[in-house]
Amino acid sequence: MHELLLYGQVPAGRHDQVLKILAGVAAMQPHRIVERRIIYKPQREPEEPGSNLRRGGTQAVAVKQTKQTAAPALHYTKLVQRLSEEEFGIDAGLPHENTKSLSADVHDGQEPVWSMLFEDVPDTGDRGVSIRFTNTTDLLSGDPHAFMMASGPNSFVTEYYVEGHRYVHGNVVIYLHRVLHEPGVRNLQEAPKVTPPSFSSLELLDPSGAYIFEAKVRVNEFNNSTVLESGVSELKKFQKEMKGCVELALPDRLSLDTRVKYKPPHAPAANTQARPR
Repeated sequence: MHELLLYGQVPAGRHDQVLKILAGVAAMQPHRIVERRIIYKPQREPEEPGSNLRRGGTQAVAVKQTKQTAAPALHYTKLVQRLSEEEFGIDAGLPHENTKSLSADVHDGQEPVWSMLFEDVPDTGDRGVSIRFTNTTDLLSGDPHAFMMASGPNSFVTEYYVEGHRYVHGNVVIYLHRVLHEPGVRNLQEAPKVTPPSFSSLELLDPSGAYIFEAKVRVNEFNNSTVLESGVSELKKFQKEMKGCVELALPDRLSLDTRVKYKPPHAPAANTQARPR
């Protein structure tokens, strides 16, 4: 699946006003969303481009020069857990009676709570909207953290929370949200918490309290030009509808870069010996 995206920003003081405007535009009441997002990094490193050309052989053997291609990129991935404020701990480290453990088990008729999210780097095309490949896989059983650690293999990086409201206007999914984190803890963790901290203990990642305005259209048939252009047109039409209320624009694609930066290891210094004269 591919996503067509535009982004804007809403100051905290205009949040309630924009919610009411969106309720009128989308003809629906806002749907409250609270999520935990856990980031994982692949443990393996990609091969340095051209390293396969340096394996084996001797200086006396003529080697045909071939074009060096870049190694496949590795990407950060996320676990997403859907929560309600009642499922947070009463206090940091203290469990709430309704708090869930790190279990993705669901019963018949229940919606999945955990999912694995992959988001690629947006492409460089110039259609006036950002386009990226994305894939979401619902987890139906087992320990989601153990699954992520073994599947890469991956290593835990950090976790944070997202709270906001979602609307659907035609095919446009509108998400007005901001990022929360637990101060002084997230950089010291070695694994995600089994019990989320109290909601009141979380702090804004952006001290100004501004909200991120995300407008998104999902496209299944990316190679179908008619479907793609229809999605682009609908998103741009919504962009015009919101003009004067929220300015939506094409984001810098590198600000949405999910690739792991690869730094090749430094070669050890060679031991040299001087011959006495």
